[in-house]
Amino acid sequence: MKKNIRTFLIFCGMFLLLGGFLMSCNQPVPLYGTWADNRGDRLTFSSDGTFVAAINDPLLGSTFYNGDFVVLLNSLSFNWSDGTQIVSEWDIRGNILYINWTNSDGDTIPLSLYKVSN
Repeated sequence: MKKNIRTFLIFCGMFLLLGGFLMSCNQPVPLYGTWADNRGDRLTFSSDGTFVAAINDPLLGSTFYNGDFVVLLNSLSFNWSDGTQIVSEWDIRGNILYINWTNSDGDTIPLSLYKVSN
């Protein structure tokens, strides 16, 4: 009886360790790829954690950004190459990415971007 309990406890411990290992592996982010709209806005997210953006601002014209990004649930943190950091919520509904972009002047630009490539 004691041998069966000990074997069961060892099995449970190994199962919990394996489950913890599998949960800690990075999951693919659905943002990877290129997103664009008909106004000239374009965001490209790479699997190495970098991004490139061309955002069409009514006041500033088309502005280019690049740097690193970090995803945590539905928060997206952009670290621009000039050291600026912006944080925004994002949502994908169907094939459309909804995000509020903050430009270099601090103005918010709502974007609705379609996935155009992986």
